[in-house]
Amino acid sequence: MKRSNNRNKGYTIIELMVVVGIISLLLGLSLNGLYNLMQWSKLNRAAVILSSELKNTQSRAFYEGVYYKLQFWPSLDRYRIYKQTELIDDIILEDINLFNTNFTDNNLYFYPNGVPSMGGTVTLKNKMGKILYVIMTPVTARVRVSPNPPENW
Repeated sequence: MKRSNNRNKGYTIIELMVVVGIISLLLGLSLNGLYNLMQWSKLNRAAVILSSELKNTQSRAFYEGVYYKLQFWPSLDRYRIYKQTELIDDIILEDINLFNTNFTDNNLYFYPNGVPSMGGTVTLKNKMGKILYVIMTPVTARVRVSPNPPENW
């Protein structure tokens, strides 16, 4: 009579541990990549919103014929929009650092004819250290978002 040997029917604990280890490693790498992608998306969204706020404020100053002011608060990661002296909007940047501006006293004015008081740059930084620059040219107030600082820096 033969005895059947059923030792090779299952997986060993070591094989299961190796498979679980590989799956954990792949999951960890994908979660890290997803976190980096989310941080980049937040930074890009904040830069685009700021860019559109600058364009919108310029248009409002021109069409309404009044002064508008953007006041940047780098230490608080926020900026405010004023129509003459009346506060219109208070924007707080979530998970984004309003790192720096080169506007005089962190204030940008739009005259009633839509011309900005000066050109300048707002530097935004995310938690991963990535930087985007929102650059506004003087006189024309053309606004663009760039990963590189302006040439005159």
